[in-house]
Amino acid sequence: MSAREAFDLYKAGRLADAVALCERLVLVAPSVEAWHILGVSRLGLGRPEAALGALDQGLALDSKRPGLLSAKALVLNSLGRDAEAVVAGRAALAADPANPPVLSALAASLQRLGGFEEALAVLDHAVQTSPGDAKTLAGRAALLSLLNRPADAARDLEAVMEIDPLHPRLAGDLMWARRQTCDWREDAALDMLVKAELKLGRAAIAPFAALVIFDEPVVHRRCAVLSAPPPVSAPVWPEKTPGERIRVAYLSADLHEHATARLLAGVLEAHDRARFEIFAVSYGPETGGPMRERLKAACEHWIEARNLSDSNIAALCREAGIDIAVDLKGYTQDGRPGILAHRAAPVQVSWLGYPGTLGAHADVVLADAVTLPPGAEADWSEAVVRLPSYQPNDALGAVAPPPSRAEVGLPDDAVVLCCFNNPAKITPQTFAAWMAILKAAPQTALWLYDGAPCAAENLRREAALAGVSPERLVFAPPVPHEAHLARHALADLVLDTWPYGAHTTASDALRMGIPILSLPGKSFASRVGASLLTAINMPELIAASEADYVARAVALVADPALKTRVGEAVRGSTLFDPAAFARSLEAAYADLLRR
Repeated sequence: MSAREAFDLYKAGRLADAVALCERLVLVAPSVEAWHILGVSRLGLGRPEAALGALDQGLALDSKRPGLLSAKALVLNSLGRDAEAVVAGRAALAADPANPPVLSALAASLQRLGGFEEALAVLDHAVQTSPGDAKTLAGRAALLSLLNRPADAARDLEAVMEIDPLHPRLAGDLMWARRQTCDWREDAALDMLVKAELKLGRAAIAPFAALVIFDEPVVHRRCAVLSAPPPVSAPVWPEKTPGERIRVAYLSADLHEHATARLLAGVLEAHDRARFEIFAVSYGPETGGPMRERLKAACEHWIEARNLSDSNIAALCREAGIDIAVDLKGYTQDGRPGILAHRAAPVQVSWLGYPGTLGAHADVVLADAVTLPPGAEADWSEAVVRLPSYQPNDALGAVAPPPSRAEVGLPDDAVVLCCFNNPAKITPQTFAAWMAILKAAPQTALWLYDGAPCAAENLRREAALAGVSPERLVFAPPVPHEAHLARHALADLVLDTWPYGAHTTASDALRMGIPILSLPGKSFASRVGASLLTAINMPELIAASEADYVARAVALVADPALKTRVGEAVRGSTLFDPAAFARSLEAAYADLLRR
């Protein structure tokens, strides 16, 4: 009976046998080796806390053993104890600077702590140390995308394609990185690769990227199911006392100056406190600012949860007696669907932040008859509850005066066609339609949002290839939200994208009385513009096909009264009445508990 025998068992994959042998060894002849093998074997069996105890015992005997230091860093990272993982990772790298798993784990912990630039430096070192390591390159690509450097991310993913073309999610990640810069090279080939991987049951693309790229709800559901965290056994829920207020918890990382918060703030303020007790569960950054304070004032209970695990957040919600947990993130950046997997409430709702099925764990999705029409339920794992209108909005109010056209680079004599959507939403088909409109209406300019580096350059090149002067494309840089709203006044017509259309961007335009031409498809993400236009009774702004979209745009360019009609329609609707929206939402919540 020796540590060597235990090591052989570990290498053979007989982890349970290795654990049993080591547990005997450390009782009769404790050694650094036995504690080390016990720790890594327990980790391999999914027992990280027990693994950490064994590794600490080994380090008590030899505090500088590189293998023990490395294993401890990996365990702490797996447990999400990031501050400790960073300390352990640095200690491990001091003993063994060229350790790819530890470098990757250290970078991951630094990212979760917000140390993005330091994490990138760690990954740069890891790539230099192991230039042919596909996992390290893919990890750096993910961070570069997060840092709004998608062109650099794409270069890393292209290198991965050369090293390991079967690397998980490679084709989808490369397609998404290129889409962010409107680089449409090999788009059709990557499309086929992604769909082939999905048919084989592999998570070939991130669910959110799939919403942007494909107008195929069956594909969206497959992506969501493959990405969903594993379920945890549901607890037995106590009976609710009759007459008690309904406790609703809104779960999000975006409860600060963010599009979701701007949509939701007025509804939170309008909730009927006599019937509803409102909780906010914030697992995003503590940013401060007026919107953060406004949201805190609108909720009776505010839970700061960014340092808690998914299971701990779900447990907090259960202890608070939450009746309805509303997930506002889904599979968008910083979303934590694992909270729903651990069952935060008897009724779990997906709404507002993610316009697609979660594939698991949400009981209900809130929609309307346009975004999710009757008959489309088969591609959703959730039961569908339809509100009169899907998207809430804050009340209309005063806005800042607009800049001059010269200040934003727009020609004085042009009709301004506008799209402030993220350029990642601009597909080759959408752009081809825009070029057809510009050719048919030579008095127009196209005003676009200046997104990731290289996007504007690529779009101008594509315009030239289509026979349109690149100078007719003008790009709007990011500005504070009030200034962004104000500059809408310079636009004459917003051209929506597809298959992922404008959502908050659409209601921003309508708030300012700017018409938006939308082309709904099969997916929820493509139909929000049509939903908003239906709410203000402007069906003439909803196109039936790509050809109809082009024809309508050309006709609308020549309609001088259009903006006036849209402004009147907006003011005559309830689209920007958060109190009315809150009443319909509350009726839906009450009905959910009666079911």
